[in-house]
Amino acid sequence: MGLQDRDYSRYGDQEERWWGGGGSRAGSGSPWTPGGTGTSMTVTLIIINVAIFFVDMVLSGSGGQGFSRMAEWLEVRGDTIVKPWQWYRLLTYGFVHDRNDVWHIAFNMLGLFIFGRSVEQRVGRKEFLWFYLLGVVLGGLVASLRWAGTAVLAGESILNYGPPTIGASGAVMAVTILFAFYYPQVNVLLMMIFPIKAWLLAVLFVLMNLFGLVGGGGRVAYEVHLAGAAWAAAYHLLGWKLEPLIPTQLPKWGELLKRRSPRLRLHDPEKKMAQQEAEVDRILAKIVATGLDSLTSTERRTLERHSKLKRQQRAP
Repeated sequence: MGLQDRDYSRYGDQEERWWGGGGSRAGSGSPWTPGGTGTSMTVTLIIINVAIFFVDMVLSGSGGQGFSRMAEWLEVRGDTIVKPWQWYRLLTYGFVHDRNDVWHIAFNMLGLFIFGRSVEQRVGRKEFLWFYLLGVVLGGLVASLRWAGTAVLAGESILNYGPPTIGASGAVMAVTILFAFYYPQVNVLLMMIFPIKAWLLAVLFVLMNLFGLVGGGGRVAYEVHLAGAAWAAAYHLLGWKLEPLIPTQLPKWGELLKRRSPRLRLHDPEKKMAQQEAEVDRILAKIVATGLDSLTSTERRTLERHSKLKRQQRAP
C-alpha cells in the first residue's frame, strides 16, 4: 500500500542529528544533495520497481480487474512461511505493486526518492541497499506470520488464508524513519502544504499505523509498515552496520578448485639423492671449518641417515 495516506514531503534547510545513535557514516551538506559517486542506489531501486510495474501490466493484459500476473508469482501469503521453496516471496513481494492503482507505486516511489537519497548519502550505496532489502524481507516475514498465526488461532487452514501482501511501503517506511533519525529537525511539508519537523512526522506515521492495526479493516498492511519502522529504529539505535557482514565478492570457481585439489607430487629418487649429497657436502665442509661440535642435531641426523644409506648400498 502507499506510505500511510500518501503524506509525503520536501526538506527544509536545517540539519541536526536526532538522539545521537550510532550506525551511520557522518554526512555533510544539505540532505537534498546526493553524495558519493556512481549510480544512485535509490534511483536504481525506483527503476526496477517501475519496470516490474509495466511488465506486470503487459503480462496481466485483460486478466480482469484486480488480476496481476506478477503478484500471482511474487506476492507474500500467509502460507509462505511454511513453504521454504517459496521463501523468495519474502523479498520479491516488495517489488510488485497494484497495477489497478497507479497511486500505489507512485507514492511509494516518491517517498523512496525523497527520503532515500539522503539516507543513501549518509550510510553509503551498499549499506543502503542491504538496509532496504532487509526492510523488505522483515516486512514480508511479519505479514506472513500475521496471517499464519491468525489462521491457527481461528482453527482454519493456513493455506490461502488472509489477503496476499505486495508493495514496497514497509521498506519505504523504514527509510523514512531512518531519515527522521538522521535529520530530525529538517522541515518537511505534510501533504505538500503543512511544515512539520521530520521527527514529528515519524511519530505521526507510527501512531497512525498503530491505530490502523488495532482498528483492523482496510487493505493497508499496517503490520508491514510497523515492521519497517521497528527495523529502522533498531538499526540506528543499536548502531548496526550491515556491509561488513556481507561478502563483497564471491570466490571464483578456479580458486575454489585450486584450494580443494591437492597437488600431485612426482617421486624422483635421483633428484632426491643429489639434494641429499649436496647437503652432506655442506655439512662436511662445516666440520672442516668449525669442528664437529658446531653441528646441529638436524645436521647430525642427516649425516647418520646418509651413512646408513651408504652402508646399505655397499652390502652384498
